[in-house]
Amino acid sequence: RKMKSVLPLLLSLMGVGLASAYVNPSLSSFSVRMAGGRPAISLRPSPQRGLLGLRAKEPEQSPEDAAKSKALADSWIRADKSNELKGLLNGASLYLVGLPGCTSDKVGAMLAKRLDIYSFLDLKEVLAAAAGKPECSGYAELKAEIGEEDFRELESKVMDQVQAVLRLVVSTDSGIVADVGNWAKMQNGLVVHLTGDRELLMDRSGMEEGEMEKLEEELGGFYDLADVSVTLDKEDAIDTASIKVIDALMDKIKNNPPVRSGWQAEHDKRIAKLEEEEKKGKPGKPPGKGFEPKKSGDI
Repeated sequence: RKMKSVLPLLLSLMGVGLASAYVNPSLSSFSVRMAGGRPAISLRPSPQRGLLGLRAKEPEQSPEDAAKSKALADSWIRADKSNELKGLLNGASLYLVGLPGCTSDKVGAMLAKRLDIYSFLDLKEVLAAAAGKPECSGYAELKAEIGEEDFRELESKVMDQVQAVLRLVVSTDSGIVADVGNWAKMQNGLVVHLTGDRELLMDRSGMEEGEMEKLEEELGGFYDLADVSVTLDKEDAIDTASIKVIDALMDKIKNNPPVRSGWQAEHDKRIAKLEEEEKKGKPGKPPGKGFEPKKSGDI
């Protein structure tokens, strides 16, 4: 009987104690005692203890379990980033550009997998099929088969169709950026420049230093126009590289909101000027710092 009469009061006191501990976290424990036949509550600081004075015991983890927990947490974070980027892109396609050895095909495939509603398009496979040379496994081999001029003409025609498709991740040939028309076509999406240490690119592509240096000089001015540039390290796994791209794109879009409609006319004017210069016999010349095909974030 005594317990029945005291229990409601104890519960009431516990409610007070819980509220006090919530308002002031330093008062994290309390005790109930009988004083003169009446219950009394006592609050006391206990920074090492949890609510109600119970000491939380840290679970013991083996190094293997700790590594698994970290990997799981990283996986959740990466999934959250991918989902956030999908919303920010609003269906805009991604074009990966870079020198030979930048692994745009591998990074692109992983990026499309991360974004899940996106499809991956390896331009070299499409071009080889369109040229009737599906056996060609690389850009250099295809160019040797059909010639550089026919290759670029075919590339331009394929890009005419690719630009109209939403939610694509497209890996491209290193020289695609040298064509002003291709730059204009890629404005429907975002251009991602993948780069890295010269030795790394040489090692992955099998190119000699002189060849790589020449390409850098010819194409560097164009790559500078990309919406984002992502530096890949030797130790980066492909998934890590894809997350680097996601981080760079999110940062760029968030810090460069879409511009107002008046910009498009200026963009078209600059493209027309470049095309006119090209007709006058200046093909392959980098547009330079004054040229901006697209304001970042205009997606």
